[in-house]
Amino acid sequence: MGEIVMRIGIDIKCLRYNKGGIGRYLRCMLEALQNEDSTNEYILYSPQPMEYKTTSSNFKCKVVKPPFKMPGFLWQQFVLPQKLKADKIDVFWGPEQTIPIWGFSKNMAKVVTIHDMVYKRFPETMQRSVLWISRYISNRSIKIADSIFCVSKFTQSELLQFFPKLDAAKVHVKYEGSQFASAVVKKFQPRQKQLLFVGSLEPRKNLTTLIKALEILHEKGEDISLKLTGPQGWKNENFKTKLSCPPVKQNVSHLGYVTDEELARLYSDSAAVVFPSLYEGFGLPVLESFAHNTPVLTSRNSVMEEIAGPCALYFDPYDAESIASCIHDFFAGKFDFEGTSKLRKKIVQTYTWKAAAQSAIEGFIEAYQQIHEEAP
Repeated sequence: MGEIVMRIGIDIKCLRYNKGGIGRYLRCMLEALQNEDSTNEYILYSPQPMEYKTTSSNFKCKVVKPPFKMPGFLWQQFVLPQKLKADKIDVFWGPEQTIPIWGFSKNMAKVVTIHDMVYKRFPETMQRSVLWISRYISNRSIKIADSIFCVSKFTQSELLQFFPKLDAAKVHVKYEGSQFASAVVKKFQPRQKQLLFVGSLEPRKNLTTLIKALEILHEKGEDISLKLTGPQGWKNENFKTKLSCPPVKQNVSHLGYVTDEELARLYSDSAAVVFPSLYEGFGLPVLESFAHNTPVLTSRNSVMEEIAGPCALYFDPYDAESIASCIHDFFAGKFDFEGTSKLRKKIVQTYTWKAAAQSAIEGFIEAYQQIHEEAP
């Protein structure tokens, strides 16, 4: 077979409403794909017009309006498949854990990215509507996909544990990257005595336990500032109430969504990033912290250990005393962060969006070849 030229369709509807998480992942992937692939044709599908602009001539945005107003997941299931057939798409990629579960042509390869198994491990932390979509559509997407991209070995392991009958040969690790890779390897400088958290305000992020740890430190005479960035999230009423009460009120501030430029400054200004999440598929803030030479305090027995290795300080995320002790030890200078400089540099240079895009392109080609080899 000579050079393969494919028409690759991508569902980009989440870019309209999701600035963090999967939305951020998709934006970074699209930018990197446009830099790395000038051969294949990409069609980016959305049910409504959006601000996203392509930068490469072989990438086109296409609005496929539904006949009447409907949720995005219904558009994906009932409207999008017809357009994919009409456009003769060779490979379809669903970057947010779902793909259409019917209506594909036989010669169209189906690729889905799985970020985590939250809906299996911690269903109580999810919005009801998203949980339903995950249980009904993600489950079926996983079973019918020709190729599955997992964002870490941890997520791959979780997926195969929950789907033991799945063909492991079609499950591939496709790591995320950091858009801050170029910022790496600045000599560590004294920062403000503040911690930074990056992520949405949702139960899985375990922020209530983090606040309890700061209260423990306050009772011992240690007042440490914490800045929170990211979307408002969900199921966080109790946490927000706690933020309005002393002593937290004086030391904790929620900045909401910030630009990449603002986020870069926060990474550089903060003494450390604290990431107490109970469950993640990748843990991008850990990687971004290293790119800014910022220490990381994070959860033990999690995917963060796969990414950070010995370069982070770890605590038990279920134990506020453990988190408090870790924070105290860090500010007491008990962690030789500079001693891991070379390894951190290697980690940041390994996980780049360029590498992620190149790996995805290889995955698209493999999925295409598989479909055409199996065709009669």
